[in-house]
Amino acid sequence: MGNGSVSGQKKDPPKEQEQQHQEKVARSKSTQLGEFLRRKSGASLVFFACTDKAQVITEILEERGWSRTRDHAVTNFTIKWCLEHQVDWKKFQEGKQLINNIPGQITFADKVNLWYTIRDYINSRRNAVGNHVQTFLPMTFVLDDANELTEFLRIHKKQNRTWICKPRYSYAGQGIHVLSGNSNLESVLKVQSSIGKRTQIQPKFPGHIMQEYISRPLLIKGRKFDMRVHWLVAWTKPLIVFYNHHASVIRLSLNLYREYDFDRATHLTNLSVQEHHYRYATSQEDTGMTMQQLNQYFNKCFRPFHPQLCEDWVLTVMQDRMHTIIRQVIRASKHKLERIAGHFGLFGCDFLLDENFRLWLLEVNDNPGVGWGNTQVNTTTKPLFEETLNIVFECFDKYKHNRPILPVQCLKNYSLIYNESDDKERMVLDDNQLFSDKVVPRPTTKEAPAQPSSNSTALPRLSNTRQSTVTTPSATTEIIARSESILPATNSEVNLSKSMEFRERKERVKPDDAQERLRKLKALKERYTFSLPTRSIDKLNQLSFRRPNSSLVALRRAQQKRRIELKPINSDSKRSKPQTAPLPSCEATIEKENSVIIKPTEADP
Repeated sequence: MGNGSVSGQKKDPPKEQEQQHQEKVARSKSTQLGEFLRRKSGASLVFFACTDKAQVITEILEERGWSRTRDHAVTNFTIKWCLEHQVDWKKFQEGKQLINNIPGQITFADKVNLWYTIRDYINSRRNAVGNHVQTFLPMTFVLDDANELTEFLRIHKKQNRTWICKPRYSYAGQGIHVLSGNSNLESVLKVQSSIGKRTQIQPKFPGHIMQEYISRPLLIKGRKFDMRVHWLVAWTKPLIVFYNHHASVIRLSLNLYREYDFDRATHLTNLSVQEHHYRYATSQEDTGMTMQQLNQYFNKCFRPFHPQLCEDWVLTVMQDRMHTIIRQVIRASKHKLERIAGHFGLFGCDFLLDENFRLWLLEVNDNPGVGWGNTQVNTTTKPLFEETLNIVFECFDKYKHNRPILPVQCLKNYSLIYNESDDKERMVLDDNQLFSDKVVPRPTTKEAPAQPSSNSTALPRLSNTRQSTVTTPSATTEIIARSESILPATNSEVNLSKSMEFRERKERVKPDDAQERLRKLKALKERYTFSLPTRSIDKLNQLSFRRPNSSLVALRRAQQKRRIELKPINSDSKRSKPQTAPLPSCEATIEKENSVIIKPTEADP
């Protein structure tokens, strides 16, 4: 049959009919809101759009009858989509205008401030509820801070780790360097000589952080990947946050992953880095996946070999952990946000999974990229912004008419993950949630001795070898206190899980079978005992070995071929006189000493 229309068409299933009905209702509500605002103002609605989202924002709003202005200094706008530095906050009219920036969002949208904000919040929660609160950021050092720079140099000198250096305000992978543990730091640090023959180490470029690199990431077909997810702060009075799983982007590298391959395309999955790869023109579709495709890949390739993963783990367990991390970011920074009606923000989080399926937050972006090289991923761009604007418009309309913001009626792919008015119980659950199945103490490494250097201004280097023995208690305590449980789980955690799985399999054995097996083994041991007495010439030792009966013939043949040349041992001056007593022959000694004696027990029939 062809694809054309036929007389006997089947009706849509009930779910599809309901979904189409919801889409029509959402579009009608958005149109009604636009018409209401237009009638009330007596003029056409004006919007300003810039950044890389200007094209899709313009297309959506012009279809609804809005008028676009290109004057960035315009003050009579209804909604403005721009960067934070393009906003004149003094002329903003609260409750009458919408803008996609929140004063104070730099506390989590900046790499340095994100580290300080999360670190202080985690420490405060640990002091309040205990040490079970887990962190989700890799160990980070701010190079502009003298104390943190000193601490980083100490750890870099004594431990062989891989690091990644990131600029504070960069995006699209610009200015990021991956450094091995035994490489020098001349590319990011500079040395200055001062009075008194002292050396002063400073960063070459201000505003950089040094972060521990997750060197054992989870791979897809041997390639590294990370996940860009989107969340919307729809309203700030009270703070209401929604999460969109449908528009998430899985970003893959075109190179096979190797930890010590310092090609940027191997470690950075940004589109701006991958599009310069020599295979990008022919493998553009391989640089992106949807969350649904990732879920299918997990069910097919990971779940058969990892029983702890449930079916659809990506869309259930992993999404819940992402929600928890985003809520922790919001709680840590909400007291630093300026709450003004009409402020909203669309943000993006970059997550990474390690080989133990532990989730790590890499960074938060206030102007996240949405489009990607994969055409299947690009189809989610316009629906994401359509639903974003619908949610913001609905919250704006309810605020103007003094109606409760929640529930929001136009939700489709977004889901509510944070409501400031009802967050006490959720906070306790998030604190108790573990981001890995088994949390073990942070593994320690043996501190390598300092490398001697002829030049006093040389930067520290490390040996090429990795060592995994335990360090001294004081050093271990100091390192763990710096960042507890920040490292991804290592082989100790894998061995622990394997031992637990073996213990569970052993416990599942029927007790009757186990007792019967032990009874048979005990009966065999009681029936026959094979002893092999071995005596040296001075009769100092007597060792006994148990050997199976089948190996006695082979053992005797091997003993007959042995030829031992015995010589007297002069261990003392008093014994240095020549011995007159003849020594027994070698064959007789071996035959006597290595004879196998079979001793049947009294219970032997």
